Amino acid sequence: MEPRYDKPGLLRTAFAVLAVAAIAVVGLLDYVTGPWMSFALFYVIPVLGAAWWLGRGPALLASLAAGVVWFEAEAWGHRGESTRTLMWNSMSRLLMLVAMAAMVVRIREDRRRLKEMNARLAELLHGAEKLARTDPLTNLPNRRAFIERLSAELAHAKRTGAPVCIAYIDVDNFKRLNDEKGHVEGDQFLKRIAHAIRETIRASDVAARLGGDEFAVLFTDAKRAAVEPLAHRLLARTRSLGDRYPGLDLGASVGMAWFQAAPDAPEQLLDRADGAMYEAKSSGKHRFVLWAADSSRAELQGGSTLP
Repeated sequence: MEPRYDKPGLLRTAFAVLAVAAIAVVGLLDYVTGPWMSFALFYVIPVLGAAWWLGRGPALLASLAAGVVWFEAEAWGHRGESTRTLMWNSMSRLLMLVAMAAMVVRIREDRRRLKEMNARLAELLHGAEKLARTDPLTNLPNRRAFIERLSAELAHAKRTGAPVCIAYIDVDNFKRLNDEKGHVEGDQFLKRIAHAIRETIRASDVAARLGGDEFAVLFTDAKRAAVEPLAHRLLARTRSLGDRYPGLDLGASVGMAWFQAAPDAPEQLLDRADGAMYEAKSSGKHRFVLWAADSSRAELQGGSTLP
């Protein structure tokens, strides 16, 4: 097995040694030049650098090294001062260096904590925003998120001239399931419906739960030849889920609104799809009705003509 090395730890040690070496060089220059040139700034810089980039331990080491080297440089190069004066000046400088290093380390740690708090806050805000746009039962986008996505798709369709299409899905006889099997089983059925919708539509399409037992799908590639078979498959999948509950006549009615030219507002699409869905229900439920509009006609397939 090859030995494993702690690269960050080795780098920290290398930088700490480099800081001490730099202080030693400064002390040598201080000794050589004598008392006429001040090297105070050059003692401070390595200490502050160690405090900012390396942390508390290396900062303390650099402070002690700077204090000792500074003392030695004055003791050997600055002749004429008494030992008591040298000791007092050296201790004062050492305490100053340690205090400055501690302050910089504190600022560094506060900055790191603030960055972590901001990251956690951003995660919380992102989570809250996601919750505000997600249906908690099915984990599908909720009505708000669906309208926003639909508005964006309409804007894109207006720029490109592409058709737009949505499907409105309403579970048939859902109240009967809740009354006979309970709300827990009703919730499970809604989860299965949501799962079936996700499996049936394409990855680029957007499914949502609008509320209660109502769902919607935004088809991003809205060619009629592509979306109509999907609507029929949605109808078949929901019907097969309803077959698990004999005697309750569960399934879904699907209304689809298709526009060759994008309308001005999402509500126009929703209203047409909702009207098509109610036409499917009034025609006997478990049906699919398409409201189609282009520049010259508006018609229903599977039901009577809508105004």
